[in-house]
Amino acid sequence: MDMPTFEELRDLARRDPEGFEVLRTELIEDCIRQSSGCSRRRLRGIQFVIDARRRVAGSPMKALLDIQAMMHDSFLDLRLAIQGQRLHLEPSVSTGARILPFQRPGH
Repeated sequence: MDMPTFEELRDLARRDPEGFEVLRTELIEDCIRQSSGCSRRRLRGIQFVIDARRRVAGSPMKALLDIQAMMHDSFLDLRLAIQGQRLHLEPSVSTGARILPFQRPGH
């Protein structure tokens, strides 16, 4: 299914909100169907959470902010995971240096 332009989607949402929701659901389902088998289950789970947040949000703006926060948290988790992997991949540097004890003057 071809993706409509933003203007087409905006016009449809204004003119026919129920039709817009049907199209939105079809486009999401089409995208999930086209994904690899191992990703499909995860995508369906994410979409379930998104749909649930939209239902309980109370307003489109609240839904947008909730979903945006969810995406931001997910991004931060991914960033931390990648940084953690980098820390584990960097070889530990062994200098072989000898540690000298310092004595306080006057003791």
